[in-house]
Amino acid sequence: MQIRPLDAADPAAMAAWHASYHAAHVFGQEYPSPWMLEEMRAEMLGDRTGERMEPFGLYVDGRCVSTGFVELPLMDNRHLARVEVATHPDHRGRGYASALLEHLTAVAVSHGRSTLNADAAWSVHGRPDGVGTPNADFLTRHGFSFSLGDVKRALDLPADEALLGRLAAEAATRHPGYRLRDFVGPVPEDLLDEFGALIGSLITEAPMGDLDFEPEVFDAARIRADEEVFAASGRTKYTTVAVAPDGALVAYSELAVPSYDPEHVYQWGTLVRPAHRGHRLGLATKVHNLRRFQAAESGRSLLFTYNAEVNTHMVAVNEAMGFRPVQRLGEFQKRL
Repeated sequence: MQIRPLDAADPAAMAAWHASYHAAHVFGQEYPSPWMLEEMRAEMLGDRTGERMEPFGLYVDGRCVSTGFVELPLMDNRHLARVEVATHPDHRGRGYASALLEHLTAVAVSHGRSTLNADAAWSVHGRPDGVGTPNADFLTRHGFSFSLGDVKRALDLPADEALLGRLAAEAATRHPGYRLRDFVGPVPEDLLDEFGALIGSLITEAPMGDLDFEPEVFDAARIRADEEVFAASGRTKYTTVAVAPDGALVAYSELAVPSYDPEHVYQWGTLVRPAHRGHRLGLATKVHNLRRFQAAESGRSLLFTYNAEVNTHMVAVNEAMGFRPVQRLGEFQKRL
């Protein structure tokens, strides 16, 4: 058994690593959504200013049987590291994931991190805290504590345009004076600073349970660097923002459309500034963005979204749009 860093620029090494990762993430899953090879390569090789990913593989007789990485925030939350491990289904039960997690923990400590974050997924029919499921139990055995329960939901595409139209019309009556603006791809220059402040607050303004986070810093350089990685990964982003009567940017919603995954679309962040809640701007931006996407593209089968189970308002928005629960997830944290 050998653990070594992955050279993502080596096509053969990257392909072998991703094959193991992909097998682990689709095994036994009815609605899997792993990162595709090209997406993962772009994430690993991208020159981000806000975070860095350090990938590793565990090899037995030259074969990659377990994959993992450490994600290190660089501009904020410098006490944190996110870790992920996954073992090929043919090689589970032999301690490989535990060995790799121990290695990743040491890497995080070497970078001065004092808290680890990790995610686990299980059946939608399981307990909200994941107790009794392999992935959640693995993390708790290794000292992680359950901090926040999420639910993955799916919406069949194309979404019902008549329903979306009704929802948009109903929401519009609640926010006279506000206007919606949409764009595809990079953030327009005139929105850059306000948009960065808005998305940076998502991690603290959205429900986070017992997770230890501080606001994220998204300056212009970080946003543009992220956009370059995003483009290299073959993803297109659709964004709708809400502008208040005084011209301030107060809400947004994003969709990510991957070119290397032709079946799926991913709902990313949706957030409304606290002072502007109660005007159905979350519903308005989300519905407008989906209609904008559907007017431009077709052929996708599912839109996925993730919400904290305690985020009852956004859950209600998703259910009104027709999303259904398909999987539970948990966010876990460990203090070193």
